[in-house]
Amino acid sequence: MLVIAATMIVTMAVGGCSKNTSNTGASSTTAATGTASSGPGNSSSPSSSAVPSATASARFVGEWHVHDSSLNIAPTTATLTASAGMGPCMQDPKAPCSETDQLAVTSGNDTQLTLTVTGVSYTFNDFQTATVNPSPGPSTAVGDSIQLQWQAPGLLKATVLKGFPGIVRGNPYWCGAGISQSDAQKCGA
Repeated sequence: MLVIAATMIVTMAVGGCSKNTSNTGASSTTAATGTASSGPGNSSSPSSSAVPSATASARFVGEWHVHDSSLNIAPTTATLTASAGMGPCMQDPKAPCSETDQLAVTSGNDTQLTLTVTGVSYTFNDFQTATVNPSPGPSTAVGDSIQLQWQAPGLLKATVLKGFPGIVRGNPYWCGAGISQSDAQKCGA
């Protein structure tokens, strides 16, 4: 939801439901690094510093979601989006928008996946975009990282490794394709 979490998007209620397309696959592993943080008015545009690269196991690749947030994981990248009404955009002053976090796969295997934020942007209701959080307070920043752990088919659990102030307090589960009825309840679905 590692993908989830600075306002990974996200200042969002982490959890997820997705369309996962497979249950197996190999991956390579490298160490995750990153050290940027962003406060009110700070920009979190794509980083020019090198982020270790790895490949996600096929069981993680797919679409995951929780409430109004989605996490799309590809083999080497991920995109986390918290829709309008979620995240830092709804703090004072209210600015309806969605937050989109670009992430890199930095390590992983068949049971865990680490994602590191490489860029953060906000899209407003008028379709204008910005790289600066429109609201004060902590927000997702380049370098924030999250680890996703495989729990069961269609169920991941996110643990914030660095930053992601919006995910720290949210639901840690993300749902995807193939989730059981009992596990779907963990995601708020």
